[in-house]
Amino acid sequence: MSQTIDIEALVDFLAQARRETYAVPEGDRNPDGTSQNAWQRDAWRYVDRYAGTNPYGGQELVWHKGRVVWMMGYRAEILADEPSSDAIYAFQRRVLGDPDPDHLMRGPRHYAHGAFSYDNRVEGDIAGFSGREHIRHDDTLVYLMAFHGGVIGF
Repeated sequence: MSQTIDIEALVDFLAQARRETYAVPEGDRNPDGTSQNAWQRDAWRYVDRYAGTNPYGGQELVWHKGRVVWMMGYRAEILADEPSSDAIYAFQRRVLGDPDPDHLMRGPRHYAHGAFSYDNRVEGDIAGFSGREHIRHDDTLVYLMAFHGGVIGF
């Protein structure tokens, strides 16, 4: 029989972990060629581990008391040559840098700044979800991410 996790505590930790890691442009390099951003608090640990350039993919994992309790897998791609990938990722870090605890499956439903706009279409909730994240520049789709995840039984 699997145990359950306190969803409210998970949401609180995940929001804080993302605030601490999403603003970091590049993570720590691992010997296997992947990179990661990690953060922990008390009995909780968060790791976002990813590989590739364009496209790239990875997973976010949350441990509680040494057991994985939540995960999200993702794959993303820049779809246009302009604006630069640096500009696209700077905008994305702006969007994701202040996560909304009510919508933690990537970023908010919608965000705009200058010529950039961000949309996040999600089915489900933090316990089980799938979705797509879109970034547009002057109404042209320049970035797409597909993701899915949720709570893991233990």
